[in-house]
This record gives sequence, structure tokens and C-alpha cells, in this order.
Amino acid sequence: MANLMDYFAWRGDLGFDLSPWNAVDALSMSNLCYLNFRGIDDPRGWTLAEAKRLELMQDTIVANFDGRKAQFLAMADTHRFGSVRMHHFISLTDEEQELQFSATCYDMPDGTLCIGFRGTDGTLVGWKEDLNMSWQTAVPAQEAAVFYLERAAELDERPIRVVGHSKGGNLAAYAAACCRPEVQDRLIEIDSFDGPGMDPTVFGSEGYARVVDRIRSVVPQTCIVGMMMEYHRKYTVVKADASGIMQHDPLTWQVRGTQFETVEKIDANAEVISETLHGLLEQTEREERGEMVDTLFALLENSKSSNFTEMKVDPLRTLSGMAKGTREMSAEARRGLARLAGLFISLGFGSVADRYHLRKQEPKPEEKRTEAAPEEAGETASFS
Repeated sequence: MANLMDYFAWRGDLGFDLSPWNAVDALSMSNLCYLNFRGIDDPRGWTLAEAKRLELMQDTIVANFDGRKAQFLAMADTHRFGSVRMHHFISLTDEEQELQFSATCYDMPDGTLCIGFRGTDGTLVGWKEDLNMSWQTAVPAQEAAVFYLERAAELDERPIRVVGHSKGGNLAAYAAACCRPEVQDRLIEIDSFDGPGMDPTVFGSEGYARVVDRIRSVVPQTCIVGMMMEYHRKYTVVKADASGIMQHDPLTWQVRGTQFETVEKIDANAEVISETLHGLLEQTEREERGEMVDTLFALLENSKSSNFTEMKVDPLRTLSGMAKGTREMSAEARRGLARLAGLFISLGFGSVADRYHLRKQEPKPEEKRTEAAPEEAGETASFS
């Protein structure tokens, strides 16, 4: 099955004048903005080809860094992407404000400005901000995304595309819905790739109504991240060469030519998980969600790790720190943790298993006896 790397081999020698911008290009740019490069905070920046030749790429704490590095190296060697210029890069992580935000401007060869918002990195503060979306109307990264989009629009009068994967997809849609009307008028496309949903107040806003017809939402078959909270009514489901949560990685998504390999709907597991997450949110008030998120991350912070990579390197220290944290918790905090655990048990694994088995319910014994045997029906017996 073909993926992004195959796409660069197929389309890399074709410029945007011969093969116009498409959804796979948008995903490529969304994935690229997970990487850090020296010098691209400068207004002039560097092209991808220059960044490769001068070895400007830096190690970055993100999932599948090696895969994303390989993607950049492949893009930089192509005629299609080699001249893309990266500039006005910004990366902010503030534990006190619970902010993790990064964005980059890309001058595309077709004369448009592409703004890419980074998804969640490997830092604890980045993941906490994601969970804060479940109870805050606007998290700091969303406010930063609106500001960045409006400032980038002041650079010139070019048409603008806004793209992002995971939290970056949420930021792309949120910024497009909440920016000034004169900026919205210049948006030609907004791409959210497996980005979490948004607060219902955003979906009901005039700003969202003005741009909704330009939002393209794409999720993988087993969509977990993208179905959190309220979600866009129209979305495309893409096949992925992975299972479970690993389908969140864009490098596993399947492409054919300039389009994605698609299916009609998300799979049964994803539907059940989506129902479970929504059930969890519906059973808790906003303030209670915030307390539970704070309690969970108080435990994680006791591990003295700032990102998940450090936790994997020294899991014993992580578990020891979390255990110590529970002993030092107040009675109220312990009750909050117990409440969180109870909800996950009642609505989590048990609920998922029960609902899934109900959907996959076996025929009753008497029904089985009336069916033709596989041999009689001319088929081979198999398990699904």
C-alpha cells in the first residue's frame, strides 16, 4: 500500500503548475511542521532544499521523529517541494500558562501562503493543554493560533491555506473560525487531519459559519483523537496501514495518486471509543473535568519528567514519583483521582467491550443450525 513517501516519488518531479495543490500536499505540510529548523524564525527563512543542504534540521521531541525526518529529506529533494520557503517559525512552551504552541509560514510555489500549526509534541504540558480543551472554551494555544494567523495575513495579500494535524488541525479550524472577517475572506482552504473537535459555542458562531464550506476534515479508520468533543459534520475517512491509535500517524495513511484511499465510515472500534469518550464528558461538569485533568497531571509531574520520552527511558522513576504523589495528595485530590478512575472503569474498557460485543453478537444456536455449512455454500470458513 502506498503512503506519503511513495507520493513524493510519484509526484515529486511535477510542479504545482502541472499538478495543482491537493489534500495529500496539505497532509505533507501538516506533518512537516512538527520539525524544528535553525534559522527559520527569520522573516526570510530557508527553502527545504537549503535546509537540507545546510543541515538546519534539529532533533525534535515528537512522535515518530525518524519517520518525519525521512519525510523532510524526501520532500527537500523534489522539484515540487524543494523551493518551499519556511519562515516566521515560532515555538512556545509555558508550563505556568499550560501552553504548547508552534507554527510556521510556508511560501508555496503556487503563489499561496500556507500556515502550518503543529500538533501535540511529547511534552506533558502539551498533552495537558489538549485535555484542557474538554472543559475550557479556549485554551492558550487556540488564542495564539488566531493571533499568529492574523499577523501572518499582514505580511502581504496572498491567498492563505491553513493546515494542521492532531491538535494542529484543531488550531487550524479554530483560528479560521475566530479570526477577523477580512482574514477569513482570504482563506481558500482549511485542513484538519485527525484534529480534535471544538467547543459547541465555536460551531454555533458566525465565524465558523463563514468558513465551514472551506474546512476539509480527514480522519483515519480507527479515529480516536479526531472524534473527541463536538466534531465537524462532514469528514473523509482514510485507510491506514496500522492498527488502533497508531493510525493517528499520518505516515501510515494510504494514498493513491493525488488522493487518499478512503472508506465510507470509521470502524466499529472507533465508534465505540467515540461513544465512550462522549459519555465520559457528558457525565461530568466542566469544572469537574478541569479538576480531574489537574489531578492526573499532578501525578505525572511527580515523576520529575517533562516529556513522555523521559518517562519511557526511566519507567521505575516515573512510577515511583507517581506513587509518592498519591501519598502526598490531599483527601480532596484523592477523591478526584478515584472519581477519574471510576469513570474510566465504568465508561472505559468494560463499556467498550460490552458495546463492541453487542454489535458483533453471534447468531443464536438455533439460527446457526439452520444455516448452510461453509462447504455447502461454496465458501471457506474464516473468523472476522
